[in-house]
Amino acid sequence: MEELVSPLLSLAIRAGHHLRRTDLRALGQTTKISRSTVEQVRARIQMLREKTKEASNAKSYDFEQRLAEIKAKEASLRAEKLKLKRAEKEKARAELAKDFSALQEEEDMMKMMGFSGFGSSKK
Repeated sequence: MEELVSPLLSLAIRAGHHLRRTDLRALGQTTKISRSTVEQVRARIQMLREKTKEASNAKSYDFEQRLAEIKAKEASLRAEKLKLKRAEKEKARAELAKDFSALQEEEDMMKMMGFSGFGSSKK
């Protein structure tokens, strides 16, 4: 089985730079390729299977967690929108009541003065 590639070596390979034998020796690696035994291959396959199984379990848990977070976020947004809508309705209701009281005062003033309206000659 091939030896693990160091991060420096993989960086050099990706950059298109080929390391010399002395560079590899400095990294603690050799240029010799050894044949893997059947046991090494089986161990590597087993390790990769466990790694993928852990990754799939982690992804499903993350998916469930993300789904719960998204639902909670949507619920909070809905509650916030509802709160804003109620505040706007209350503000409009207060404005309407204020306008109605002003109109009522105006009508009372007209009745006291004895005419039906301000600035209008028509009845």
